[in-house]
Amino acid sequence: MGKIISNKQKHRRVNKAMIPSLFTIVNMFFGFLSILASMRGEFHLAAMYIIYGALFDSVDGKIARALNSTSDFGIQFDSLADIITFCAAPAVFVYMVWARPLDLYIGGFFAFIPLMMGAIRLAKFNIEAENDQKAGFIGIPTPLAAMTIVGIYLFFSQLSQYPFLHWTPHVIQGNGRTVLPFIMLISFLMISKIPFPKFPPITFIGKESWKFYLLLVLIISIFYTNGFTLMPISLLIILGGIIKWTSIARMEMEYEKKEDV
Repeated sequence: MGKIISNKQKHRRVNKAMIPSLFTIVNMFFGFLSILASMRGEFHLAAMYIIYGALFDSVDGKIARALNSTSDFGIQFDSLADIITFCAAPAVFVYMVWARPLDLYIGGFFAFIPLMMGAIRLAKFNIEAENDQKAGFIGIPTPLAAMTIVGIYLFFSQLSQYPFLHWTPHVIQGNGRTVLPFIMLISFLMISKIPFPKFPPITFIGKESWKFYLLLVLIISIFYTNGFTLMPISLLIILGGIIKWTSIARMEMEYEKKEDV
């Protein structure tokens, strides 16, 4: 009888562990769809698939912790899914949208950088997840980097719908000469030592609830504008992290000078 109960408990634990993995699979599927859409020239759809993948990626870890079903398998599986959705899919997107007119090897090099840096960042995150990255991310997380990249296209391709901005781009998807170096910068920031805050916990009451409501408003604005506000929001998050990091570094330098005196 005791053996039967233990088997049932074991079966329940397996079922619980499958729930967050299902969200990870959906995340991976959207990344795969994004690659197919980019290859078909459906760039807006490809960008939106990456956003959908990011939404599912943001909740699989929270569900695993809520169900007390975190595991080494789940961590590794999530990283493999993230490589597809937030590294490989953006790399194909970059090549098809901006780098394709260049030579195969030059264009391929620019498109490869987000994939390479994202893979390195994910490998580092798995090592440091139990130490430095509990309170926040070290370096830009791959979902934020991927959404910033596709957000560039979503922003410039829809500028004509907002004439009150009085800004018409010369190239509908953004000029590759400026976009590709910017993408390289974003890619290198993924492996930087700059800390970035984690997404706020899902809570409707309490002192920290305003962060969740703010995030909810930002997500709604992204979908309401069909992705147009994604790039400005992503850049504000990145700039906020950099400014905070530089201010902390400056304070530490001033403190060390006082200590020396």
